[in-house]
Order: sequence, then structure tokens, then C-alpha cells
Amino acid sequence: MHKAPSFFQGISFQLAKIGILLAFALGFLVSSAQIYLDFRSHQSELDQLADRVIEVTMPPAARAVHTLDDDLSAEVVNGLLAYGFIYQVSITDELGNILAEGSAPVPESATRWLTRRIAEESRHFNAALNIPGYGGSAYGTLSFSLDMDQALSSFYQRAQRSLTTGLLRDMLLVLLLFIAFYLTLTKPLVRLAREIRDISPDQPGVQRLTPLPGRRDELAELVTGGNQLLDAVELSLARRRAVELALRKSEEHLRQIIDSLPVMIGARNATGHYLFANRALSEALGFTPDQMRDMHARDLLQGSVQDLELLLHNDHRVIKQGADIEISEESFITATGKQLFLQTHIVPLQFYDEIVALVVSVDVTERKNAQAKMEHMAHHDALTNLPNRVQLVERLELEIRRAERHGYCGAVLFIDLDQFKNINDSLGHPVGDLVLKEVAQRLVETVREEDLVARLSGDEFVLVLTVLDEDMSVAALRAGEISEKLRGVISRPYRIEDLELRITCSVGVVMYPEKNSTVHELLRFADTAMYQVKEKGRDSIEFFNEEMAAKVSRQLVMEGDLHRALEEGQFELQYQPKIDMISGNIVGAEALLRWHHPVKGTISPVEFIPVLETSGLILDVGQWVLEQACETLVHWESIGLWKKGMRLSINISPRQFRRTAFADDVLATLAHYEIPENSLEIEVTEGIVIQQVDEAIITMTRLAEHGISFSLDDFGTGYSSISYLKQLPVSVLKIDKSFVRDIIDDRNDRVLVETIITMGRLLDLEVIAEGVEDQAQFNLLQKYGCHYFQGFYCSPAVSLDRFDEMLKDQEAMTFRADGNA
Repeated sequence: MHKAPSFFQGISFQLAKIGILLAFALGFLVSSAQIYLDFRSHQSELDQLADRVIEVTMPPAARAVHTLDDDLSAEVVNGLLAYGFIYQVSITDELGNILAEGSAPVPESATRWLTRRIAEESRHFNAALNIPGYGGSAYGTLSFSLDMDQALSSFYQRAQRSLTTGLLRDMLLVLLLFIAFYLTLTKPLVRLAREIRDISPDQPGVQRLTPLPGRRDELAELVTGGNQLLDAVELSLARRRAVELALRKSEEHLRQIIDSLPVMIGARNATGHYLFANRALSEALGFTPDQMRDMHARDLLQGSVQDLELLLHNDHRVIKQGADIEISEESFITATGKQLFLQTHIVPLQFYDEIVALVVSVDVTERKNAQAKMEHMAHHDALTNLPNRVQLVERLELEIRRAERHGYCGAVLFIDLDQFKNINDSLGHPVGDLVLKEVAQRLVETVREEDLVARLSGDEFVLVLTVLDEDMSVAALRAGEISEKLRGVISRPYRIEDLELRITCSVGVVMYPEKNSTVHELLRFADTAMYQVKEKGRDSIEFFNEEMAAKVSRQLVMEGDLHRALEEGQFELQYQPKIDMISGNIVGAEALLRWHHPVKGTISPVEFIPVLETSGLILDVGQWVLEQACETLVHWESIGLWKKGMRLSINISPRQFRRTAFADDVLATLAHYEIPENSLEIEVTEGIVIQQVDEAIITMTRLAEHGISFSLDDFGTGYSSISYLKQLPVSVLKIDKSFVRDIIDDRNDRVLVETIITMGRLLDLEVIAEGVEDQAQFNLLQKYGCHYFQGFYCSPAVSLDRFDEMLKDQEAMTFRADGNA
């Protein structure tokens, strides 16, 4: 705390001291002037006194000289010596003879030294003695000497009094000034200084300076200004405290936000020391943020990063050159030994009075793992973890190039599990999945590590056997041996959930490299060979041969022709009427696809429909069929030939029906064409709906809500399960023509047809028989109670124009109940 000044340091003493000096100096000057003037006046008075003395003493001195009267001369001398300041007198005649003389002792005096400095120590006067009436001749001389110290004694006394009086006056004035200064200035200033010392720097507004009542001088202004300053300082401090509080809260909130971020944030200076770290970074390194402050990166990251020198070099580039560095991925080891992968961004940051490197690292470990998992999933089957088609194609392309370069042969095995669908349908997909996993495991364990086992889809597996032999025939022999071994391995029993299952497989084999076949061609060849096994009865091995190659070649050519057929409009819809077996009226038609090749002529659907299925063109062609059927319905309604209750049916392929967007595509097409209400019917086979019953029910129900009816085509050739038949929104059952063809001669077919018709009636379903070709078949179906029929007995499929004519001739087409047209 500041110490108060002493009395001699106070402003009153300082002012008094200055006053004394000024008063003494001024008094001395004034007194000196007065003394000087008095001295001059005194000298003048001495001169006048000397003249008067001479004037008074000359007559008696002249008489004494004239008369030579010694007594008178002595009297004159003694009279002059009576003046205290005259110490020597003599009277001489004209001849210089002394008539009388006298002297007085010169007394010692304290002022004589001063007299010698300001004047002569003595003055001498001579006066000629003349006698009036005797001419102007002098008869003698009067001489006397003055002691200037005695002559100036009265002057000295006056000067002393003057100086003493001036000194006392000045001292009194200084004292009065001191008292006045103290009361009017020093005392208020001392109090003001004390009050200022008592003011708290933290709370300046609490203490106020005491006002000076009745005063309007500078000191009062100082007090008022001081109080105003205190108020301003208090207000400023209050604002500053509010700002500091807000800053502290903001900094704390910012720190909390930074600490809560799932990223690692730190700041390093040019020397590599950490100035800041958030919680994520400090916890990863096993420290607290406070502990990390001022620690060097070498001490903290020694075991966490791979290249500390590169890290410090990057910091130097950021700080010195202002670079902005992005590290897409770097390895980082935490204090617990866990490996992370970070994406780091380093930017320069002004941190107080220096530039530092701000390091922001995002943990991309999960993303990297997810990418690796996605990469794995992109190349592997989710169920069996075997390579999928993508990896199979890549690996097979590599193996073909290696085989061509090194001159060895390999084989591609296409394996399909026989009737595996029965397991899924009877025991459920979970059991089927377990079987597929076991099959995959057996295949992997059977072949070599350098061979590839892949799952294409469903129950189809592909094996790539590498480096079998340099000779193709030997390699084929070994491929056959391995295929037999695999077939035996797959046929071993499977024990799943207390069940013992047995399955067989069909294996198609193609050798490579041969005739510059591509990967997809090899897979197609192997698939073709496998289907040859299926056609011959399953559970066997078949090598791809020239005949198969020719068949594949024909399919490829046909696939190209089908593409052009769709583009060039070579397809046509023909319509086979559906006839009411009681009234003989046309109640609808089935739209059948026909292909008119410009060179080969009309090609049977039996030949091109499978190619459409395998190539995927069935989707585009199926959409075309739907659109053409809708256009036909609009046409028939516009010319008044389509009656209420009549339905046009179209066939939908399994591949088309199982598409997720199938229902959306159909509804979008219906929205484009204003067809008659409830006029469109979709024919589906049992095989389509039985594989995914729940999904089929959802799709069919959604379409049925928009006026589309469904008929179950080829009923009796598949599962013919009443349980799913009751669930499906089906309104029509179609008896397959294979049963109708032999209905007259085959008792089993008759019983089956009668059962189907009876079941349809009991389930309130319409029944239609297809492939009716003669009167006997018609009569028997009519007897069993079949509702409708279609076939050559009435009419084959005809063109649109011909069907228009048939609708116009509806009355002429009526069939009587006895069967005569």
C-alpha cells in the first residue's frame, strides 16, 4: 500500500518554503533598494551637515585667525570635536601655522567593515577663512575629518530596523500563507489522497470522494470529476465483468462443445509442444487435457504414430508457410493399444500471440471397416461367405490369362443341387440355408486352396479348378475325377435339426482355355452342360461338347434376333377366344405372343420363350405385351365390341412377376390406358406363386384392388395345394391341356379333371379348360360342369382383325347345350 507523505514532503511545507524564499528574496530586494536610497539620502545629509558646520564655525574661526586668538581657536576646535562623527580638527593661518588643533579617538564599531565597503572610512573637509571687508584674501584654513562609520551609524540603525522589520513581516506573511495553504489546499488534498487510497480497485463505485461544501474552485471540480470518474470506472468494470463472465461462459461452452465432439482436436506450437487438447484426444493418449498442456509431441505420440518426423515437418509447413494439409488416412494407436484409422486436417491458427498448428482428426475406423465389409460383401455371398459372381468373373478372367500365358489347362464346374426347392418348400428356408452352408463348406474342404468355390445364386455353385495339367485330355480326366468326388461329397447325408437329408447334384463341366472363349461364355457353356444333366435325369456329370456349343450358338443368334424383333416390331399378339360351354358366347380371350421372323417366318413360342427368359428380354417383351393388351381393350371398347364381364387374359413370366416393381409397372400402365373396368386378367402358373407365397399374395391382392383378376394357369401340373389356393386372390382355374388331350382314353385324366372342376365349383372359382380340340372332349367337360373352354374346337389364336370379326359375328358363334355349333 502506498505510504502517506511526511510533513516536510507535504505540499503546505513545500509552498511555505517557496513562499519564504520568495518573501526573503523580495524583501531583501526591497530593503536593499530602501537602504540604498536611505544611504544616498544620508550622504546628502552629511554633505549638508558639513556645509552647515563650516558655515557656523567660519566666523569665529576667522576672527580667531585674524586676531590670533588661541582660546577662540581652541573653542572652535572643541566645538567641532563635540560632533561625535568629527574626530580631527585644525585651524591654520595663511602661513600654515597651526593656531589650534584637536582630535578625538575613533571608536571600534561592528559596522566599520561595511563602511569601508560602501564608502570612505573617513572624509576630510577644508574651508578657507575670509574676513568680510578685508578683500577676498584667505587669512587661514579650517580643516576637519569625519569618521564615516560614526556618521553612518544612524543609517545603520535605520537599515537594521528596516531589515528586521522586513524579516519579521515576511515570516509572518509566510506563516499566514502556510496556514491558508494548509486549510484551503493541503488539508483537502490530504483527505482526498486518503480517500483515494481507500478506494477498492475491484469496487471503485462503493467509496466516493467527500464533496467540499461551499467551494466551486478547481479542487471542488477535481472532487466532482473524481466521483464521475469513479462512476465511469465502476460502470466500465461492471461491463467488463459482464463481458468477462460472458467470455468465460462462452469459453466454457466452447470447451464443452469441443470436448463433446467425437473428433480429436489439438493445437501444437512451432516447437512441437501441445497448447490445447480436447477430451477425445487426451483420453486416447491416456492423459487429461491439463496434463497434455506443454508436453512435447515426441513424449505423447511416440508409440501412437508411425512417423513423428513427418508429423513435426507438417506442423512446420502449416505454421511457417500457412499450408493447409489434409491426410486422408493415417494409423493411430491409443494408450490401450487399440488401432484407429484417422482422417486428419491440419490448418494454421492464431492462438493468442503466436501461430500454431490446429490438428483435427476424425476417427474413420468404423467407416474403413464398413468399407472393407462392403468390399467383402460386394465380392462374397452373404449366406455362405463364398465368392460371388463378381469375384468369380474377376478370378476366372485372371485364371484364363494365366493358363494361356503358362500353357496349362483348367476347368469350370457348374453345380446345381437337384430339387433343392423341395427342401425350402417342405422344411422352410432356414433349413435350406443351413444345407447350403454345409454344401459350401464341403466344397471348400474338398478342393485345393488355389481353386475357387463361388456361389452364384440359390442352389447354384461354380468351381474354378486351376492348373490341372498341360494336356487338355489329362486335365479333362482330372476334372471328371474331381467332379465325381464332389458329387459324392454332396450326396452324403446332412444332419440338421434331428433330420437326415440327402440331396444330389447336377454338374456341368467346361475346360479352358479353348477357342478364345470369354468368361461369360465359359459360364454359359458350363450352365448348358449342367442343364443337359437335368434333362437326362439329374445326379450326373456332363462335359460341354460341340452339340451343346451349337445349341448355345443358336440361342445367341436367336437372342440377337429377339432384340431386333422387339426394336423392329416383329412381335404380334393373337387372340384365342374363351367360350361359355352353356351359351356358346365368347366371354373373353387369351392374348398369345407370336413372332414373325422376316427370314425364318413364324417361330414357335416353345423355341423363343425360353431364350427370352434366360436373356432377360422377357421383361421388356412382357411390358410390351401388357401395353398391347391394354390398347386392344381400349380398341374393342371404342368400337362397341367389348361387353361387360368379358376379360382379356395375358401370361406373365416368373421373372417378370417376381420383380419388386412389377405391381408398380402394371398400375402405371393401367393409369396410361383407360381400359374397361375389370377387363384385364393375368394368368400365373403354380410355380410362380408357390415359391414365394406371401410376396405373391401381397402383389396379387394389390393388383386385384385395382380391378385386375387372376387365373391359375396349368392347374394340376404342379402342387395344386388347396391351402395356398384359398389364400390367393384367384378367380379362375385353368385345366392344363395335357389332361384334356387324353381325357377320353385315360381314366386317371378324367378323374383328375372332374376333381379339379368339382374343387373349383366348391371354392366358387370359375374353371376353364384349354386345348379342347374335338366334340368328345367338349361333351365330357360340359358334363363335368366346366364353365368355359378354349382350343381348336372353337378357334386357334387369330389376329386382331379376325377376332374383331368373330366378336361381330357373336350370334353366329353360339354353341348349343348339345354341343352342335
